[in-house]
Amino acid sequence: MTAAHPRMILDTSTLSALRQNAAANTPEWQMLKSVCDSYIGGTVNYPTGNAYPNLPNIGSGYQGESYLPALMSEALCYQTLKTSNPTAAATYGAKAVDILMKMATPYSTASGNQGWNPNSDDGYAMRNYGVGYGLGYDWLYDLLTPAQRTQVYTTANAWVTSFETQTFEYNHPQSNYFAGYFHAKAAIALGTYGDNPSAPTQWNDWYTHQFAQRVQPYYAQHLTGGGWPEGFANYAPLGILNMSLPAREVMTATGTDIVHASAAPFSFPTDNADYLIHFTWPSRAYFDDRDMNHADGSPMGIGMPGTTQVGLAEVVLGEAGFWKSPKVGVLHQYVNEISAATNGFNSSAPWLLFLETNPAAPSTSLDSLPVSYFAQGMNAVSARSDWSTAASWMSFRAGPYTNAPSQGEQYFDQGSVALTRGNTPLLVNAGGWMVHGSTGSADEDKIYNDNYGSADGTLYMGNRELYNIFYVFNKSSGKIVEPGGQIAATTEDNQVRTHVAAYEDGGEYVYTRAEHIEDMYRKFSAGPAVAVWSREVVYLRPNRFVVHDRTTAGSSAYDQYLAWHFPASPTQGTAPAGETRLDVTYNGTYAGAMTTVLPANAATTTTGLYPGSNPVKVWQVQERAPTSALSQQWLNVFDTSSSAAGVATASPVTVNAGNIVGVYLAASNGNDVVINSAGAAGTPMSGTISYTVPASAASHVITELVPQTGYSVTVANVNGQQQVSVTAGGTFMASAKGVLAFDVSGGGTVTPSATLAPAPAPAPAPAPAPAPAPAPAPAPAPAPAPAPAPAPAPAPAPAPAPAPAPAPAPAPAPAPAPAPAPAPAPAPAPAPAPAPAPAPAPAPAPAPAPAPAGQLQNDVAVAGLNIAKGQNLQFTMVVPSGVTYAEVLTVNGTGNADLYVKYGSAPTLKKFDCRSAHTGNHELCTWSSPKAGTYYILVHARAAVTGLTIRAQWLP
Repeated sequence: MTAAHPRMILDTSTLSALRQNAAANTPEWQMLKSVCDSYIGGTVNYPTGNAYPNLPNIGSGYQGESYLPALMSEALCYQTLKTSNPTAAATYGAKAVDILMKMATPYSTASGNQGWNPNSDDGYAMRNYGVGYGLGYDWLYDLLTPAQRTQVYTTANAWVTSFETQTFEYNHPQSNYFAGYFHAKAAIALGTYGDNPSAPTQWNDWYTHQFAQRVQPYYAQHLTGGGWPEGFANYAPLGILNMSLPAREVMTATGTDIVHASAAPFSFPTDNADYLIHFTWPSRAYFDDRDMNHADGSPMGIGMPGTTQVGLAEVVLGEAGFWKSPKVGVLHQYVNEISAATNGFNSSAPWLLFLETNPAAPSTSLDSLPVSYFAQGMNAVSARSDWSTAASWMSFRAGPYTNAPSQGEQYFDQGSVALTRGNTPLLVNAGGWMVHGSTGSADEDKIYNDNYGSADGTLYMGNRELYNIFYVFNKSSGKIVEPGGQIAATTEDNQVRTHVAAYEDGGEYVYTRAEHIEDMYRKFSAGPAVAVWSREVVYLRPNRFVVHDRTTAGSSAYDQYLAWHFPASPTQGTAPAGETRLDVTYNGTYAGAMTTVLPANAATTTTGLYPGSNPVKVWQVQERAPTSALSQQWLNVFDTSSSAAGVATASPVTVNAGNIVGVYLAASNGNDVVINSAGAAGTPMSGTISYTVPASAASHVITELVPQTGYSVTVANVNGQQQVSVTAGGTFMASAKGVLAFDVSGGGTVTPSATLAPAPAPAPAPAPAPAPAPAPAPAPAPAPAPAPAPAPAPAPAPAPAPAPAPAPAPAPAPAPAPAPAPAPAPAPAPAPAPAPAPAPAPAPAPAPAPAPAGQLQNDVAVAGLNIAKGQNLQFTMVVPSGVTYAEVLTVNGTGNADLYVKYGSAPTLKKFDCRSAHTGNHELCTWSSPKAGTYYILVHARAAVTGLTIRAQWLP
């Protein structure tokens, strides 16, 4: 360790491992050294010079994207060889300093300027220049003169200020722009701390505001379980890197573990291991291609947009190893398999690959993983039949808009399903699929017009009509009067309730239900376009998917239909009367079939997307009910069998009693019955339900019963058919999500289904890690390596750098802002002054009846709470004056608790100031600049709750 520098990433153990790998001449070191050698002897151009010179010269590339990997490569070669080959190290170090100083050329509006404008393209280049300033300063510290250090941090400070004084992306914590700023500010503050007079202020703001009050709560709410809402073909790799590396930089520079913090963990850097693995197609060659995908002219096949990105997986693997994630083994195997499937497509930059590769990392078979996954933050579900490359697979997403609404990279497909078998898609994400091939750019323009064009009365201009969702349009004389489709509706700004309310893997089935998808739609002048929409998917392994939609349009006069998108033109197959079967063959391989079951006699029309596209790559099927009733029950079956003969014949069940719909699926490899409630989504069915099906052995799945309740199941033979009756009270237990699964023999004998046996639990919570380290008390400011004495550390938590941008909306997720930011390296120097303690809480006002269970103290958790189903616990929180932020959080335990808070009087289930009601016990209410006084808190158990923890916190 060379005193205080390098303090980020290259800690003693990492440097030692890298030097051992270089000594062993690993393939990764050979690649990196080759890159470092390729620049020696060349000229480094200024930012305004030739951006794309030939080697060995170096230009900026697009807004610095060529500078950054060149800088990091040379700096890493320098640090790696510094002790073993100082002569070679000096050559690499000198080149790295040359690059850094060209990057740090001050920007001026005067004639002769050679610096880059930090405000170009709303600060896009921050991800390259800003990150380079911080890491370059740290890794090259001992090679920089005092004047050079001053130039670097002075330029860096100007870039930080510039970004914080523009509002395009600064005021929302989720976008590729903000990610670049987030990483850059952390690196600049940590890297220049001790020399840069602005660094302590920057560091306190990053740690206590940007991270603790903005990023951590938002990501806990919207990205727990991983994911990236801007799409994985273009923005995810760098976005995930820039939101992950700062955690490692903080850990190595300060010793503070923000990933495993006990009160408010930031699990994003490790959660993406599961997300990547589970949302990759079975073939390993393609990824769930929702949201933005830019065309690049690549031919259809490996390398086209959506191809699984090896480099992203390599980075996630390296970070998982650093954080000692138990997923390292399976993630390593995943990297090996996708690399083989894609010929190493888009591997990491050599400096990152060398940094993140551990040659001794174990490999564990993917078969050890669950075969489904729920990413709670993105409300995204994936499921597959098994881990073979020929498996059937689905992805489903239904949640609020997560990306910065002004960014516009997330698309408008909440409630959409995608289906694939192996590498053969059946139901596609049209926005991702259409940008393939030589005509991808032309189709990308059409996608843009559909998503963002000015409505002109035609279907494909501004109506966001390319998703596998429900559509409603107000038409007059065949023309669209008002634009339809979904919008960028968020939890914070629009209070949307859209979420996956149920997810369960029962082994033979996977059940998921999304509710309140209607909240994501545009409103018409006369009221809502979509008044109600819920979607259930019952996946019957290995190949059958039953999709049940309950919809209510704003008016029966509106045109309403379900849209489905296929990679080839469907052909009509044979189906029972009142149904339509559509078979799809893609690239000569049978992909599967869709069968419309309900409403009976639904009409289907097939259109190639878009008018004028040549060749057509996506075919849209519009499914309409035969009547224009306000409310509809839709039941469709998708089958990914490998041959048309293997597709199940779907027929509606005969309903004898109960408000239900259902389908009987007959096939040579076994029969299935799926029964869904026709009532309000999320309301368990009551009373007896009864239905009639053919007298053949079948597996039955019934959804939306009362969870964890016993039922009796009887079967009577009536006119050669089986009449199945289900009544509450019996020995057949519904699951935790209200699913009852049982088998009926051809003779009518009922037995518990194998699905009742415990199945691997796909845990959406962050992977466990060794001994989470609590955030330490404020550490002393770092003493720089041989350099001028550090500037005295100012009082902590000053206001952020000038930022007239509006304050971000309070994020609805755990957000305990730590006390003063830990300083970036323990070394003898002035310590930052401790943050002022919160003002003592005044005595609570008399609570209205019923009396609360207790008064919550600031940042003191109350654990081990148990609440019977339907019962409540009540608390108070007394917020003193002068508080800038307050929250109430529930976590841990089993069951399903909802949180209600009201200022000044007790809330009810209908009257409250804040309500948080998600599946499970992770609930949060937050306030910016809350009123002083007493807040009354009610915790309601929708299902029996055990082991719940509640905590209140407020910050001065």
